[in-house]
Amino acid sequence: MDTRIRVVIADDLTLFREGLKKVLAYIPNIHCVGEAHTPQETISMASRLQPDIIMMDISWYGDRWTGIHAIEQIKRQTPQVAVIAMTAYPEWIEQAQRKGADIAVSKEVFNDSDQLERLLEEVLRKVRQAHTRHTITAPLTEREKQVLRLMARGALIEEVMKELSCSAGTIKRDVQNICDKLQVTNRVHAIARAYDLGILKMGSSFSPEPI
Repeated sequence: MDTRIRVVIADDLTLFREGLKKVLAYIPNIHCVGEAHTPQETISMASRLQPDIIMMDISWYGDRWTGIHAIEQIKRQTPQVAVIAMTAYPEWIEQAQRKGADIAVSKEVFNDSDQLERLLEEVLRKVRQAHTRHTITAPLTEREKQVLRLMARGALIEEVMKELSCSAGTIKRDVQNICDKLQVTNRVHAIARAYDLGILKMGSSFSPEPI
């Protein structure tokens, strides 16, 4: 049985993909199973190949939102796949993490094979731990379930407030409680975890705007 960590590299720059493949080749327990040239191809590979990790550029052809939206879709459809968001622009790291990237880092990290190996093992351990949990710390309240369903449909915080006749502070506390109970760190992971546990049913979609 092949126990190597299966990795997909996703970047629009051929030279960067080739360089990263060479660095990965120095790490014995890593196997590059695919390369994606576009965000849509990356989403397709996540579902088709089910890699352990996708190493994905944030900025595609100069547009950071293309990569960030793709990360969000990958984590919704295949939450068990770890996503490392890569960027040459440190100011984009936080946005990528808010949208679901398990780790977001500067591309400079990938020049050091030892540091890269530690990073890959860390993100894989983090995602596997999250998805081996099959219980939640406490049941969601009825309002928390309502908030979660609205979030999954793409409702913005103002819309959730209006729908449930609650203040912004109350809704934000509900969102934090949901994340705590589902043992996740952000809204995107909460929705993915809720699908994984059957709290949400497939068929919902949500907006790229944060709640």
